[in-house]
Amino acid sequence: MRFAAKLAQQFGTARWALGGAVLALVVAGCGASTSTGSSPTVAGGSARISSLRAFYVPTRPLPAAPAGTLIRTEKVTGVPGVPAGATVWRIMYHSRSMYGADIAESGYVIAPSGPAPTGGFPIIAWAHGTTGFSASCAPSLFTDSGAGKGPYLLPGLLEFLHAGFAVAAADYQGQGVADGVHPYLVGASEGSAVLDATRATRLLPGLRTSNTVIIYGHSQGGHAALFAGEMAPSYAPDLHVVGVVAAAPATGLSTLISIVASPPGQRFLPFSIPVAYSWTRDYRDLPPDDVFTPEGERVAAATVPMGCGSALSAAITSEHLTPEAVFQSTAGSNPVVLAHAKLNDPGQVRTSPPMLVLQGTADATVPPALTDGFISTKACPIGDIVDYLHVTGATHGTVVFVAAPTIVQWMTARLVGKSAPSTCDLTGDVGTLSP
Repeated sequence: MRFAAKLAQQFGTARWALGGAVLALVVAGCGASTSTGSSPTVAGGSARISSLRAFYVPTRPLPAAPAGTLIRTEKVTGVPGVPAGATVWRIMYHSRSMYGADIAESGYVIAPSGPAPTGGFPIIAWAHGTTGFSASCAPSLFTDSGAGKGPYLLPGLLEFLHAGFAVAAADYQGQGVADGVHPYLVGASEGSAVLDATRATRLLPGLRTSNTVIIYGHSQGGHAALFAGEMAPSYAPDLHVVGVVAAAPATGLSTLISIVASPPGQRFLPFSIPVAYSWTRDYRDLPPDDVFTPEGERVAAATVPMGCGSALSAAITSEHLTPEAVFQSTAGSNPVVLAHAKLNDPGQVRTSPPMLVLQGTADATVPPALTDGFISTKACPIGDIVDYLHVTGATHGTVVFVAAPTIVQWMTARLVGKSAPSTCDLTGDVGTLSP
């Protein structure tokens, strides 16, 4: 079935009602625990908050070094959700901005218990879902959301550690290390962060890893994983990437951006405001007044950088904000905006390693039709090897847990060199995983 027809079938005449639901990534935190804008809770109480904050302050000016070079590390103990015997490090490393500038970024590494196998642990390059837009939103802080969910770790972590993988997890630019505005859903920035965190992990003293890597991300992190997979051969040829896994990935940005200023974009505001805010500050050719009204710019500046909670959602509700009040009427048709949106649509460059893409059939945040469209109109036509699975009954938050055994099995098959299946050869480009 064609992409547009699938959208129409799933959403009826309210075709663009998927707006805010598609990427309510900002508020929902992509189905995992998110931190708040308050002072971080130090895992295990093993360090003072002041020293924790000091870890994220790089030397200025930053001494030049190749991307992926370690800057500093520290072991972290008592992280809830990490099994006994595993080792956790917080890391800072060199990466590159979207313009190629040498920048410091942060992340974390988790290694299984026991000795590494011959050749070292293979690495999962983990790309997390949306946590927020400021430095305090970094998963490597290991903060608690206040909802009793604990730190945001790789979902199903125990299964992946038992399978013998080490985990390299990037925070993304602007999270942890306060280096400008987080470039939200900017593929080049996310991809660099993910690949360079993996390179830095290979240099970590006391940990022996191989250069065999599988990239895995969920939601915003699915977007990051898809871009990292596309970028790896040219950006990080030192890494042997044998697979890419994306669960409920953020795709189709150019389609969604086109309705940003129209009435159907009302439910789209929790996504569109932070995207516009970060893009107008990170892209040099996109001034804020080309996108925002004065009122919209005021609201964005007052809420987006304020932490990881629900300040933006609260402002939208309390101030009765509408797309017309926030955005210029021409924002959705602005050629510069659309050009950047298309640039950040994954699936324009063939991904060399095979891919596993998973989509929950009950996902109300990234509807199946959106991911179906990415597979049928982008990935398969350009020659990607994609095993695309609908996970029956899974929501945006549960898909990564329900599908974890399947993901582990797919990953271990890549490690031993088995040929990867591809649903691109099937009518409909999709298989089904029924838990």
